[in-house]
Amino acid sequence: MDNISQYAEFIVQNLPEWNHHQAKEDVDIALQKRRFLTNVAKIDRTLSESKQMEALGRIISQQVPDNHIELFDEKGRQLVVKKEPEYSAQAYNLAYKSTKELSELKLENAQHFKIQNGQAQWMIASQNINGERVGVVAIPSFGGNTNLQKENRQKFVEAFFTEKEKQQWQNIIFDFRGNQGGDADVIKEIGERLGGKNLSYADVYEPIDIQPINREQADILTAKKEIIGPHQLHYETKPKDKFNGSIYILQDRWCASASEGAIFMLSQLPHCQTIGERTSGCFAGSAPVRLPFENGMLKIGTYYCARTKNGVSITEKEGSPADVCVSSADAYVKVQTLIEERANNKRTLSVQILKSTQGKEM
Repeated sequence: MDNISQYAEFIVQNLPEWNHHQAKEDVDIALQKRRFLTNVAKIDRTLSESKQMEALGRIISQQVPDNHIELFDEKGRQLVVKKEPEYSAQAYNLAYKSTKELSELKLENAQHFKIQNGQAQWMIASQNINGERVGVVAIPSFGGNTNLQKENRQKFVEAFFTEKEKQQWQNIIFDFRGNQGGDADVIKEIGERLGGKNLSYADVYEPIDIQPINREQADILTAKKEIIGPHQLHYETKPKDKFNGSIYILQDRWCASASEGAIFMLSQLPHCQTIGERTSGCFAGSAPVRLPFENGMLKIGTYYCARTKNGVSITEKEGSPADVCVSSADAYVKVQTLIEERANNKRTLSVQILKSTQGKEM
């Protein structure tokens, strides 16, 4: 079997979206597989290996329903073209703002956390919006080596709960704009401690029995299986951890993979709203690994992940819509407006109740 056919057969036999437990009975999936193999068979095998790989990358991009999958040639070039937003991933997340900009936004007590060298810093701050105490948590990336991050991540979690108590937050804003994923276990811990209940990483999270074709692939897959993912861990809460206020999540089209998982988990808490744009839609082939082939490398998921929002399936490559749709640039201003309006409504309701009580006493 030639190199291109080997890649194609491996994808058909192991892609999570095409090989989960319900896939065998799905007529549409069977059609997708046949269409993919038919088009791969049309690639001119007299072309150079590089040109054949480029052609395979285009077919994968167009016909494989997976945003995680990537194909690398022997020079390390990524050949599966991904559609990206027109703005930078670093354009809007509050964690990238300067001290002056944070001051102009009236954020107080901003703390930045260096999670790992070469990775974006995380931020915790507070704000007073129309008399409401607000916690602002900005995490622009979950990326990097979590083994190296373990101690710093835990410091971040403890700082979060310390500030929540100290500042008496009534609202919490999570800014995930520009976050392309990594490992969101830190949000599972925060969310479960806030809510006092287990949070699901997905409606369906099913391991796929990837079949390796060489020893190196087998070793990589074995090592991957030994890692405990966020879908398996659960965290105990303490009375002072509990939170009954409103939660707002800022999302945009850069949000992908573990970032979408973080949004999904927090959205299971009461009084939670998402604000911004649709997410990337990069989650179905979850927990991906890079597997070497004779020529090049393939990145492919090892778990099948399925999610719904308000009873409607979230589609790969389309993403999850926000509850309140605005541009990424306007998302923070919008959430401030929502908090101001809610504060005004609470005051109006309190006045009405007071007047009603006084009327009955008279």
